Amino acid sequence: METLVVAHLTLDDLAAATEAAARLAELAGGDGGGQVEALAASAAAHVARAGGRPDEARRRLERALDLFSRLDFPYETALVRLELARALSDSGPELAVAEARSALATFERLGAAGDADATDALLRSLGAAGRTGPKRVGVLTRREQEVLRLVGQGLSNPEIAQRLFISRKTAAHHVSNVLAKLGVRNRAGAIAYATRQADQD
Repeated sequence: METLVVAHLTLDDLAAATEAAARLAELAGGDGGGQVEALAASAAAHVARAGGRPDEARRRLERALDLFSRLDFPYETALVRLELARALSDSGPELAVAEARSALATFERLGAAGDADATDALLRSLGAAGRTGPKRVGVLTRREQEVLRLVGQGLSNPEIAQRLFISRKTAAHHVSNVLAKLGVRNRAGAIAYATRQADQD
């Protein structure tokens, strides 16, 4: 149901999102501080934020955070911390940074790369230092690992395309993905990374 709330909000249907959040709140009525109540609080926070009620959104997020923390759901707790950081970004940037850093540490520990990237972007938008090292090392696909090896050998995109029997456009796409996942700006950074990896092997 919480996912349905977010989907309605993505489609700019606040009325449908509000109705879905209310149904979830009804389901949570007898939950006694469990998972359903935590999800209901999170959903209500999304609706409040979309409806221009930041104080209510913050209160609901704090409630969801408390519940998920007590339930020992680290991923859900980190997601709520990220949302709380977003909600605090205007009124309390220092608190937002603290919440975002806590969320980032959990996402990185759990290997939730996409969420870690989103949190890193929020930290940077708040003027705080984000991650300084590679963002997604270890999640290169097999093809991207092959491309990295060939980039490390100094091959150009057309040469990589020829070697792997793929189009130049596909080769360029793979190289771009590799650079993004390694958190480097150019091929030189990728070559340096590939060289370090080869030395370690």
